[in-house]
Amino acid sequence: MTNQTKIEEAYVAAHARALQAAEAVRRMIEDQPAPNGDNRIGWDHVGTLRHYAEQLEDLLGTHESEDAGN
Repeated sequence: MTNQTKIEEAYVAAHARALQAAEAVRRMIEDQPAPNGDNRIGWDHVGTLRHYAEQLEDLLGTHESEDAGN
């Protein structure tokens, strides 16, 4: 097995892992309660979603910084 083949296999595995993680985050966000008559939401729910958004924005900001350096 060549080094390039190893790199490509590792990339495919990392890509799949990242997509699985992104899908899990999407489901986690969607599972948060919606503000309707049956669900009482509180500031804790707002805080949770703000925390998720902040972490995702940090991740995206890091990625943008890396892209700018290329």
